[in-house]
Amino acid sequence: MATTAMRKKNQLLLAKIESVYDTDSAPSASADSMLAIDPKIKEIVDPVRRPAQVGSLSRLGSVAGSKYAEITFSMELKGSGVAGTAPRIGALLRACGMGNVVVSNTSNTYSPESAGFESVTIWLYIDGRVHKVTGCRGDWKIKCEAGQMAMAEFTFKGRYADPTLLALATPTLESTTPQVCKSCLFTYNSRTSLVVKTAELEIGNTIASRPSLNDANAIAGFEVTDRDPMLTIDPESIIETSYDFRGDALSGNLRQVSWQVGATAGNIVTFTIPKWNPYWPEYEDRDEILVEKIKGECVQNSGNDEISIAFT
Repeated sequence: MATTAMRKKNQLLLAKIESVYDTDSAPSASADSMLAIDPKIKEIVDPVRRPAQVGSLSRLGSVAGSKYAEITFSMELKGSGVAGTAPRIGALLRACGMGNVVVSNTSNTYSPESAGFESVTIWLYIDGRVHKVTGCRGDWKIKCEAGQMAMAEFTFKGRYADPTLLALATPTLESTTPQVCKSCLFTYNSRTSLVVKTAELEIGNTIASRPSLNDANAIAGFEVTDRDPMLTIDPESIIETSYDFRGDALSGNLRQVSWQVGATAGNIVTFTIPKWNPYWPEYEDRDEILVEKIKGECVQNSGNDEISIAFT
């Protein structure tokens, strides 16, 4: 009997917040389908080597040790289409250590938190096979580039489970059209005249595993144990009488940075970093135009407020 090849393109990713950690939240194709781009899963099984002496230079075969799953993918960053209604990507941000403050009919605002971390169950369908990964917590990076869609990259770690055979579900996908990064009102220290091509923001989470003698895979789950949020921008280089980025880096001035993507209610995303600590600029070339690549730390204002991402 002839076999049928599995097609990588036939994939679907579902994700839903867990009410109890590591308990399958059973995401549905109708409400929890994500428009994931290039999803990948790594089933990570650590080999345990056996270095016993056998009377020669030969070796014994290793045995399987701890197991977990790592899932990576990208997504368009966009709103739900209705102000006050959380976008589906919000569940993923929450599982990356971000709390959500909801203002009815107005906004969903995501900011870092230091306790009460949530998790998601991810179902990844791959052409007739499904990986159901529970207890997922992760990390994100967001890139906003002039003339392009704002994009988010996610990396999740979760509990290992053997894949099963299951036909692809029929999804109901979020229909909002992503906005292009233009007219973003980019503001640095109250200045709106800088020519910036790209703003890259990352939460920088540390996702620690919890090794356990009692667990069948030797890992009880994953925790967010630290974060190191960073922002990188690339403004065109200007004379210091216009703006002195080196002066900011030298003096340790903390600057507010903000910008938004979109202008239609229900599909506006606004980024705010109230206290940005820039590092020393580095020269780069952009089509023979001199630019300053500046990376810096997003630090606390009053605590758990280094970054704000508001969907309005």
